[in-house]
Formats: sequence, structure tokens, C-alpha cells
Amino acid sequence: MPKFISKFLLSIFFLVLAGCSAPRGNYVILLPEEDGSVGEVSVRNDAGVQTISSVNTVVEIPDDKAPKKPRELSNDIVAKLVAETEAAQPPKPLSFFFFFGFDSAELTEESNVIFASVLAEIATRETVDISLIGHTDTIGASDYNKELGLRRAGNLRDKLIENGIDGGSIDIKSLGEENPLGGGEGQGGRAFNRRVDMVLR
Repeated sequence: MPKFISKFLLSIFFLVLAGCSAPRGNYVILLPEEDGSVGEVSVRNDAGVQTISSVNTVVEIPDDKAPKKPRELSNDIVAKLVAETEAAQPPKPLSFFFFFGFDSAELTEESNVIFASVLAEIATRETVDISLIGHTDTIGASDYNKELGLRRAGNLRDKLIENGIDGGSIDIKSLGEENPLGGGEGQGGRAFNRRVDMVLR
């Protein structure tokens, strides 16, 4: 695997595997920052090193030879390669809050609307990994609240499975009252903590 040494912190570069497009194989392209500034990157493997400091400059990296001499790419080629690279990235994780009534493991009406949106998002992904963490307010015993939080997460998991989501991709746990989200102990704050946090990856 080639080694890359960055002499700056913020300049952007892409390492991609190209098919029939030029450049081919492993390579690094130096792109500008949002403000137009460009840093410098040293591209190194066991056979040698090349440095690039101009926008849209590429260094190809053969498996068994030193990195090739830098060359400039056209804006059209760079735009195409960047688009292909971004399209190949997995979707970003998303977070959702689902709320419940007092001492209840049933979703509120508003959260049922959120659930429909989550199903639509899942349908756009090839694979999913879902984390569900149940929470409660501070009313009642701590042990009971831990169990209630787990029931809330479990019911949401069951609802996902009923809608065709593989149960093996869903992890559940409960923090009970340990990680409050709402401020204070007023009614509004307590209601905010009767929830399940979902992270969809």
C-alpha cells in the first residue's frame, strides 16, 4: 500500500482506483480548498517520492515502481473523477429521535411519521446497520427505567423487522435515565427524554 505524507493539514486529495479512465491505477489528485488555496502533498512509496503543489495535478503510483512524474489534468477529467469517487462512498450515517408517551413503549403519532421517513431512507441504501438506544425520564426506579428503555428500543426494532428490515442488522440497548437530552425536570424536559435514539449507517 502506498504511503502518503501530507505537508499541510487542510488541502484535499483523493486516492481512487480508476477503471479505463486516465489516469489509471492508484493515484493522488490535489484539489483546491473552498477558498481556492492549495497546499502541497508528497506521495511516497518504497521506490520513491513525488511532490505536487498545483491544483488538478495528479501523481500515478505503480505497484512496483516509484510514483510517476506529476502532470496536470483538465477540469473536465477532474470533475468526472471526483464525481465517481463521491458516488462510490457509502451514505453518511443519519440520526433520528423517536418519542414515547409516559411509561409507554408505543411511538407517538409524530414519531410514526418519522418512522415512515426512515423506511424511505433505508430503501435507498444497499445495506444498513442500525443502532437503537432506549431512554427514559427520571420518574420511577432506575432498574425499571432501564427495562422500559430496552422495551422501547425492542418495540422499534420489531416494527422495523415487520417492515422488512433484517433483524441481524439492528443492535439495541438501553441507557434508561442515564443520558438525559431534555433540560430540567419539567414536563417538557421529561417528555423529551422518553425516546429512542436511532443511528442509521
